[in-house]
Amino acid sequence: MFQKLNELNLQMQGTNTHLPQLADKITSFTRKLEMWEQKVKEGNIDSFESLKSFTEVNKLQNTVIPCMTTHISALQEHFQRYFPVQDPAKYDWIRDPFSAAPPADFSTAEQEQFIDVTPDSTMRLQSKALAAFWIGVEKDYPLLGRRALAILLPFATSYLCEIGFSAVASIKTRYRSKLDTEHELRVAVSQLHPRFERIRSTKQAHPSH
Repeated sequence: MFQKLNELNLQMQGTNTHLPQLADKITSFTRKLEMWEQKVKEGNIDSFESLKSFTEVNKLQNTVIPCMTTHISALQEHFQRYFPVQDPAKYDWIRDPFSAAPPADFSTAEQEQFIDVTPDSTMRLQSKALAAFWIGVEKDYPLLGRRALAILLPFATSYLCEIGFSAVASIKTRYRSKLDTEHELRVAVSQLHPRFERIRSTKQAHPSH
């Protein structure tokens, strides 16, 4: 079970992670918990290969299975407390505005812009990341674009904070405990790639003496 949770954690980390994507992951994992609970109650633990091998070798099925059922049930309650069940179609209009219906709480102006976007074949053919797509939409349909970006742009996880803490831990060792890490940290966590060739092209080489 810890392996399954770790897999979920890895899926939810990344620089391009956004709320609709995380909502899908949580929904998927919640449904898996329901399936696992039912399978384990039936004595089927095929989803947990290492545990299955261990219980079969040591003949612990009768001991382990009840414990697993209790653990999975407790984990479901934990998830329901932190991630209340929501309508899975809540973010469909952001994921695919060309197929989804507009949300009921759209204003009249937002609905009008949504209708304008829907038949736009040029936009439909654009292959972009979700945030990049809506940034483009905002130029022509500002109300609709701003509403989508308000959901997509906030940090969905603590991923960037964790990167920063890890970078500080690597830079600031006991041998450099008083080091001011501001500049080093900026380089360590930056997503920008230095353009060394362009920098070099602006400099004049010094001839040897």
